[in-house]
Amino acid sequence: MKRGGGDDELLRYTVSMKRANTHYFDVDLVIPLPPEAGKSLKLTMPVWTPGSYNIENFSKNVLDLKTADGDTGTPLGRMEKESKSTWTLSWDEDPRTIRISYSVYAFAYEVTKSYLDTFHAVINGASVFIYPVGMENERARVTLVPYNGWKRVSTGLEQVSDFEFLADNLDLLMDSPVEVGNQDIRTFEVAEIPHEVSIFGEAPVDRERLVDDIKKIVERTSEVFGDIPYRKYVFIVDFTEEGGGGLEHLNSTLCIIPRLRFVPKEEYDSIMNLFSHEFFHTWNVKRMRPKGLGPFDYSSEVYTKSLWIAEGFTTYYGDHLLRRAGIYSVAEYLDSLARNISQMKNLPGWKWQSAQEASFDTWIKFNKLGANQQNVTMSYYTQGALVGWMLDLQVRKNTGCEKTLDDLMRNVYRRTYVEEGRGYTDEEFEAAAVEVGGSSVRSIFGARVKGREPIDFDRYLGYAGLKLAPKDAAQKEEGFLGVKLSSEGGRMIVRMRLQDSPAEAMGLAAGDEIVGIDGLRLLGERASFYISTTAPETPIKLTVARNGVLKGFEGRLGKKPAFEEKVVPLKEADEEQKAIFKSWMQSDWSPEIVYPEFTRSPERRPVFDYV
Repeated sequence: MKRGGGDDELLRYTVSMKRANTHYFDVDLVIPLPPEAGKSLKLTMPVWTPGSYNIENFSKNVLDLKTADGDTGTPLGRMEKESKSTWTLSWDEDPRTIRISYSVYAFAYEVTKSYLDTFHAVINGASVFIYPVGMENERARVTLVPYNGWKRVSTGLEQVSDFEFLADNLDLLMDSPVEVGNQDIRTFEVAEIPHEVSIFGEAPVDRERLVDDIKKIVERTSEVFGDIPYRKYVFIVDFTEEGGGGLEHLNSTLCIIPRLRFVPKEEYDSIMNLFSHEFFHTWNVKRMRPKGLGPFDYSSEVYTKSLWIAEGFTTYYGDHLLRRAGIYSVAEYLDSLARNISQMKNLPGWKWQSAQEASFDTWIKFNKLGANQQNVTMSYYTQGALVGWMLDLQVRKNTGCEKTLDDLMRNVYRRTYVEEGRGYTDEEFEAAAVEVGGSSVRSIFGARVKGREPIDFDRYLGYAGLKLAPKDAAQKEEGFLGVKLSSEGGRMIVRMRLQDSPAEAMGLAAGDEIVGIDGLRLLGERASFYISTTAPETPIKLTVARNGVLKGFEGRLGKKPAFEEKVVPLKEADEEQKAIFKSWMQSDWSPEIVYPEFTRSPERRPVFDYV
């Protein structure tokens, strides 16, 4: 049902942060009852939040759920829990409104969850707001009661007063994170549209430069689609000690960033990808979306085969727009591209998942397979980014650089979202790609989007006068076991075992504790050093504790693969290759690319730390 706009006809939420020291939000919800309501009402809470395809079961943090007559405050009816996230309220009285009150424990500093302490609050709607089933299209008023001394609120919701906000419907309420505290708020305009950068926490970063670079990202991204589809946009930026991530929303993004990711310059440039990626989602997925992603069902998984477009293309553009904005150098961009290529080429998961399969199975496989993850899955972020790159280069070659991937994105955006307000199908997207780039692009869809064929990376790099080469040109012949090791309480544990590796042939398993190597007690870096400095094909004996039982394993070391690669120029490039390079990189082709050397942030977890 959808009713008028009077205050009496709004869902009215009040969120108190007065108990910030306990990490509990205290929430009141007043529900105006329509005449047809009868004598019962079903209440529910989302089990996941859009943009993060993972069941979270937010109701686990709800405490002390109570009901009352909204006008008199007297206890009302009977409340029964029907499922993990659904309650049924029934009554014999004749109330005009119903008041629901409850508390939510919020102490998870993650982009999908909510957080409250005496420094600030982050509210993610799906993890805080219970709502009445059947009233998803009702307007809602949110009144915030801040902790002592807090004066500022940052959110994409429509502001009514200092601490009052409106949402037109449930989707907008769930899709508008809120930061409350005394954060530093910076502003700028693009095309006369206001943008806000809300910064909480401390980090060694020039904030004026940060805001200026975010503005450049906004300018370049809006050029891709040719419009700005919002009246205001808010970047909520929290600096933290570790962890982090970002999540897209309709008119905002929440980005949690480890503070040391801002030094040196190359790390700063790299972390700007987070803003570029999440902002590109403003169009790609929040508006131009796969048909399966909307209207949202917050009660269960929502399936689509197109996350390789929604997330993967966004990953490609996240980097490429940094190059267009002048934030990335050519070398920095190509280094980022090479990291994706190295993962796709040198980890075995690509053999078992196409881009569509990875998308559809995200609910059960993405970051959920533990020690076997890299053996049997290949992220739709990585695959989609590389499919987008291949399409972009193929379109430029087929059209003499008159068209690019931008034309495909713009066409799908306008035809499906702008003109018809609906999601696209997989078939529509492929047909639009053929329309822009010609029939030859179908081979990309057949081989990697639907199929599991290897990618000829040098073919597409060659279009721009480039090729792949080992990152370490003077790579030594190192011994290789094929495991990732971690030190846990003085024990050396096998964290992952690579498929088709010497470790697999020997029978090692994830969770094994390596007690000795060739009769020696070696831990941590000493074990890695011993293995890597032993010649390939050398026999090796391991003493392993598995489930408390000692066991011996024997085998031979292999040769360490060249996991990491880089992009280098061909010896010569013809005029077509130079033209494609310039169109793509906005710079002249050169026979030399100088990659910067710098100390990487400890927050950058290595992908290829196999020994």
